[in-house]
Amino acid sequence: MSGRVLNLLHRYYTTTRPNPRVLELCGATEPDTPYTAERDEDLTVILNGWARPEYLPLVWEGIQYQTRRPAQTWIVQNGPGKLAAVPREFFASVREHHTRIIDSDLNLGCWFRFILAALYCRTRYVAIFDDDTLPGCEALAAALTDLHARPGIYGGRGIIYVDEGGPPRFWAHEVAGWPAGTPEATRVDFVGHAWVMETAWLRRMLPLLPSTFLDAAEPGRQCGEDMFLSFAGQKLGVPTFVWGHGATCNARWSSLQALEMGCHENSISMSGGLAGGDEHLRELLAAGWRLLRFQ
Repeated sequence: MSGRVLNLLHRYYTTTRPNPRVLELCGATEPDTPYTAERDEDLTVILNGWARPEYLPLVWEGIQYQTRRPAQTWIVQNGPGKLAAVPREFFASVREHHTRIIDSDLNLGCWFRFILAALYCRTRYVAIFDDDTLPGCEALAAALTDLHARPGIYGGRGIIYVDEGGPPRFWAHEVAGWPAGTPEATRVDFVGHAWVMETAWLRRMLPLLPSTFLDAAEPGRQCGEDMFLSFAGQKLGVPTFVWGHGATCNARWSSLQALEMGCHENSISMSGGLAGGDEHLRELLAAGWRLLRFQ
């Protein structure tokens, strides 16, 4: 099953917001550049969409240009209510490109994609991307190379909590990976933007899901899934890293347009969705999460 090139990136970054450098790093400098022909049969990518329909298609096509292109791409479309339209014409056009769609009227939130992967993904590896995370075309190859060398949960933006003389606080941290340009795989407390890991680890994490999420009146509005993954991984003996990005923006970077896409008015960071970060952090610390600088 293969279909025509949709030219989503080329059209956007030549007409809507011209940026030849992004096209270069995505591997799509020319119109009708074919998607990567060979697929990695050990890899599934899951994209989480909500209320940024202008960006989701770009991230999807960025995945198709990966030098380690997945066997399948799954899109989880959360119900955006009145905030945005659902890009169903786009959905119809990508099904011929080994893409599965979950078009939900519910806001399934940040946690569901990982639970979906645990229960239904059957490839050895899974990569999960936010819909504001457009990767360079070598990002997945870089992450999987580092994962093979040092098994762990790998991500794009790494967080290391800093000791300010009191208990850890959600906003008191240093970053690695994006946008620091960390040159090589580096241990961190947790990661965001994109996650790459062995699918089997997610299945073993399900019994550890925290009550803050399980008992929430609106689970789709809960954050903390990123911290939970690293907490649960630690319980399983699986550390967390950022993959090697390189000091200047290049094709290994997890996110090429995070400042543009991530500052969208409907993003979780701009709409108060991270307000519960300290509550999730305290719960995981009480359950035994050990932070790198608080040993």
